[in-house]
Amino acid sequence: MTLSTGKRRHHFKNSTPKDPAITPFAAWPIPNRSFHHSFYHWLKAGGYGPSARNLYSVAARLALGYLNKLHWEIDPETDLDRVRSYIEKRYSSPSTRREYNKGLLKLAEYLRLRKNKAARPPAIRWEYYLDGLPGWLRDQVRDFIAHKQKGWRPEDRHRCTLGTLSPLCRVLRWMAGNTTLNEIGDITPQVWFDYLDVRMKEGHHANTINSHLFRLKALLYFLDEAGFPVCQRMLLVEPLKAGRSLPKDASITELRLLLEEIEQVADAKHANRWLTGIMDRAWVHLMLYSGLRTCEVRRLRLADVNFERRRIRIEHSKGLKDRLVYMNSAAVEALQAWLSVRGEAEFLSDHVFVYRHRPLTCRYCGVRLQTYGKRRDIHVTPHQLRHSCATLLLNAGAPVLSVQALLGHEKVDTRLGYARLYDGTVAADYYSAMGQIERLFELSESQQAPVFTPAELVALVDALNSGTLNDSQRETVRALRDGILSLALKEEINI
Repeated sequence: MTLSTGKRRHHFKNSTPKDPAITPFAAWPIPNRSFHHSFYHWLKAGGYGPSARNLYSVAARLALGYLNKLHWEIDPETDLDRVRSYIEKRYSSPSTRREYNKGLLKLAEYLRLRKNKAARPPAIRWEYYLDGLPGWLRDQVRDFIAHKQKGWRPEDRHRCTLGTLSPLCRVLRWMAGNTTLNEIGDITPQVWFDYLDVRMKEGHHANTINSHLFRLKALLYFLDEAGFPVCQRMLLVEPLKAGRSLPKDASITELRLLLEEIEQVADAKHANRWLTGIMDRAWVHLMLYSGLRTCEVRRLRLADVNFERRRIRIEHSKGLKDRLVYMNSAAVEALQAWLSVRGEAEFLSDHVFVYRHRPLTCRYCGVRLQTYGKRRDIHVTPHQLRHSCATLLLNAGAPVLSVQALLGHEKVDTRLGYARLYDGTVAADYYSAMGQIERLFELSESQQAPVFTPAELVALVDALNSGTLNDSQRETVRALRDGILSLALKEEINI
């Protein structure tokens, strides 16, 4: 009851929808009422404001009332498509339809989480890409893409498919329209050079044309192995010389300004800005200090982080390879600060970095760095952070092979026969160089203080001892270990 009217306060559960096709809330099954309540609080835990929560919950109420099914029987794809059709017919306002459709997207996401069901991948518009190609070539392109998809991660499959189809079909469409293609063997070097001349006259960059050649030759290699009569001379065509560009790393000044701006956001009073700043600080530190790729940040799982040994296990990264990376004190502190506020919301993914219940998108890191950069009039990309990590480590004296192992780079020449680097050797090189790097950013006194306890130093020395050492080196390591223990005993430190 309200004091002004003496009547019960208005609530949607006591109202009757204008359209008889919508079941009133009071007539809903009890599980659906609880589901709607959970959906609202799930949105709240994801950082959505009151306006968005209200709009999305209204869309969910409309969907549940229109479908009139128990929530576990609702299909996030087909059933919600019916609701979208109803909204298109019922509401004339474009803004209303747009907001309700946003709410249906969130409802579909929540339904999939409750069912532990993956989202339906976007459909590939095959007719768009294969238009203008002869039928036999269309089938071969489809077989080639199906073969390539086996080596792509499920979450990257759609993006990689489009990235392969677009340049490949552009070449094939031009060839099919400017020459006679009766079989795959009709694609000869002369046909390619005719295509090359046209693209060069149009002003295309050599790297763009080379990307078309690489995908075309990948198709030809696939068909050659399958026994099709491929022109062998076409497999020998060399790419254009485009020159080798050096990696672009950010300057110390730019990195300082970026870190200062992120710290300001992390200290903001607004709850959402503060939470986003805490998370951004963590992944920026991992990219700058540990050399993680953007895709590695997005796919990082809680189980991959080992705070005791201050290292992260990267699984199935570029080239489907695994490696270990190490964290300095700043990265450890930033990551722990984020995990302390990350939350344990219902059905939350086990990814380390989540934004509104979902892992980061492929564009998130770039957009956030662009936002921070505009405020300080600088331009820093995610991959520049990784390049800066390599540059800083090398300038601080870290061996090239250790940096190569830390960042997961391919070997420059496999014929050099690089010796294997053990974890202890890589860790020692990393922490030695990172001590110098931390001083560049004028870290706080607590961070500038000695990082290692005697126990950690002994563990690091033991790791060094597990590497490929000769007798003299082992004796030196043993003496170093004894020296650390004796100093610890003198200072009455319990190891």
